[in-house]
Amino acid sequence: MTDTLIAMLDKTDMRKISTDLWGVFFEDISYSGDGGINSELVQNGAFEYNRTDRPEWSNYTAWRRNVPAGSFAAFSLGDRNPVAVQNPHYAVVEVDVAPASLENLGFDGMVFRAGETYRFSLWARAHGEELPLNVALLGDQGEALAEIEFTVPRSSADGAWSQLHGVLTIASDVYGERGDDVGRTVGPMPIIAQQGALRITFAACGTMDLDFASLEPQTTYRGLEHFRPDLVQTLAELHPRFMRFPGGCITHGLGLGNLYRWDQSIGDVERRPHNFNVWGYHQSLRIGFYEYFRLCETIGAKPVPVLPAAVSCQNTSQGPVPIAQEDMPAYIDEVLGLIDFCNADPARSPWAVKRAEMGHPDPFGLEYLGIGNEDLIDDVFMDRFQQIVDAVKKTHPEITVIGTVGPSPSGADYDAGWAYARQAGLQIVDEHSYQSPSWWFHNLHHYDGADRQGPKVYLGEYGSWGTGLINALSEAAFMGRMELNGDVVHMASYAPLLCKNGHESWNPNLIYFDNERVYHPYSYWIQQMYATTAADTAWPVTLSGATTLRRRLPNTVRLRLEGGAHADFTDVSIETEGGERLDLPDVSYSGARVDLPVSLHADSYTIRATVTYHEGMWGVNIVSGDIDGINHNETSLGRGFALQLIREKSGYPIASTETAMDAVRPGTVWHVRIEVRRRGESMALYIDDQLVLDGHEDVDEQRRTVSVSRDCAAGTNYIRIVNALPDEARFDLVQILDELSVSEDAKKTAVANVLSGPDPYAGTQGAESPTHIVARTVDLRSGVYTAPAWSFTTLVLARP
Repeated sequence: MTDTLIAMLDKTDMRKISTDLWGVFFEDISYSGDGGINSELVQNGAFEYNRTDRPEWSNYTAWRRNVPAGSFAAFSLGDRNPVAVQNPHYAVVEVDVAPASLENLGFDGMVFRAGETYRFSLWARAHGEELPLNVALLGDQGEALAEIEFTVPRSSADGAWSQLHGVLTIASDVYGERGDDVGRTVGPMPIIAQQGALRITFAACGTMDLDFASLEPQTTYRGLEHFRPDLVQTLAELHPRFMRFPGGCITHGLGLGNLYRWDQSIGDVERRPHNFNVWGYHQSLRIGFYEYFRLCETIGAKPVPVLPAAVSCQNTSQGPVPIAQEDMPAYIDEVLGLIDFCNADPARSPWAVKRAEMGHPDPFGLEYLGIGNEDLIDDVFMDRFQQIVDAVKKTHPEITVIGTVGPSPSGADYDAGWAYARQAGLQIVDEHSYQSPSWWFHNLHHYDGADRQGPKVYLGEYGSWGTGLINALSEAAFMGRMELNGDVVHMASYAPLLCKNGHESWNPNLIYFDNERVYHPYSYWIQQMYATTAADTAWPVTLSGATTLRRRLPNTVRLRLEGGAHADFTDVSIETEGGERLDLPDVSYSGARVDLPVSLHADSYTIRATVTYHEGMWGVNIVSGDIDGINHNETSLGRGFALQLIREKSGYPIASTETAMDAVRPGTVWHVRIEVRRRGESMALYIDDQLVLDGHEDVDEQRRTVSVSRDCAAGTNYIRIVNALPDEARFDLVQILDELSVSEDAKKTAVANVLSGPDPYAGTQGAESPTHIVARTVDLRSGVYTAPAWSFTTLVLARP
């Protein structure tokens, strides 16, 4: 029998929704920038890679040095009179017996397309006499797909450099010659090489210096140079109202020397100092602040740059380190300079002159400026932050400063950050929340009681742990409540945004890609469904009927050790409520998962162990219950303690202590007792017989929701329905349609945009979602809509 639910709208409680609610957040994580949205195909073209990026890397990383039999050549490094002192290294190529060559392998190979034109450039100088140079694009078998000849002017070892420019066009008929089984088409141009390379051949004897090799496809998205067009199009199709950039953790970096300095990311690309990326790779700054602003302009998103709050990231061994007070005036000038760079008249500001010189004399129209990211809210942070905010308010009162309240929707930094934000009179604060689907469903009312008189909320980073349909449905349900509370939730952006397959620093992500194509997980479609039906008014809805899930937990009991720390486990035992007891062997845990020899069945049980910690930043986890199933439990021991529920394959804490900034001391001993009750619905953690944590799960989880909003200017109503249960359901919308005064013609021609699928756990990281949005016309004159199982629907009722 199909459940019938009755939805009732409260027309008296009208909410005005922020017109900037839905946006995106770009951070250079998981090769989002270089090797990703940056269209540059050459990796390490400036020869600046080094061990700081990765221990195994060097200045010739991604370059293959070829010296055929009978030839002689040496490839070394120079730094005398470089092209740019900011990036001083360059390649020195000495050829005594020609030929020899350098091949750049790109980022996981270079993809070449038939009919495409590629722009090539290179800085070079020949020692003593001019020298010839051949540049070729190579296919998968090493064949030349296009070539160009250069002559490098005469210079000296420390003399003048020349920049060479050229274009290489691959014939449009190459694809046909290679056969239909070789290429794959993405857009109008077929791919003819997946593992191509750039070859620079030295055909004559002599010595030459090379630097800043570059190769970019000429095809762009709406003329936006230096960006990969398919990724930009994917962002544009989200219709974001804003884009936050460049981070995230990348903003305040690993130590003061790694802070993101916006002013170093503009101007000539050769003079933008390369740096290591906080996520473990190299950052060329080819996509800098000017390019970010151009991207925002192209996709119609307001720019939301984020600058460090003059304090480095707290999640390092040294903790947060502030910029010295004597250097704060200069740093504040740097912050104010960004506003002038964006908005000032070139006739009155040297920063605006730089913008104009880069090709954009008109202002970018900056409205928002983020200061800080997930910072530890202590006295030093507040001191530095306040100095910056005071200067911005005094000089540019038109700019809205966005503050920060830590990495989670609760805890010490969250509470302290909000208290400080109210005290400082901030207009908006940046919250972050990464959670399991169960958490989102359990916390749909998170913003219902938000302070309407205090700062607005920017949920700058949020997402559900996983790429399954159930993850997307949990986000859809929560986004409906954010829309309802759009008078206080001013902005929101899923995170992370982009991830290159094979280089994941974080999962999940909103968009995955490789060198050939883009992949949209379910969460992407949810974001698009909201952003393409953005509203300005909302009303609360009550829903009666079968709306909740009461999960049936298994009584399987097994044990597992996980986590990155090293620790000894002794005196390990487990005892069920029925008195059955197992004494388990000692384990010297070294970071690799260990399953303990336990196989029991019980509703409640107690785990005991003596844990001696040795090393490791984040601690160890004791996993219990049906550990290979989708629902079980974890207890975390380390810099903080946590009781965590794993539900729908991902977890959230039901109780936790604050995470200490200091690492656990080697030799620390915990006498642990974990009491698990009602198959894991509640847990308690005792250390040395002292209760540390006690947590309980709300067993009823709201899985069916209805929300209502309107675009008043267009006269279009939106009814959003989540059915995250395994059976279809009938939603009685009669009262809502009447309250909204929807005409019979509008009811008859309503459009249902539906995202659904038969398996809530379908959806693989790095792959396209198994199902997509389906749009169809529905007749709502009966006032009833039947929502498929595992679905999200937006009903669009347009003005006739």
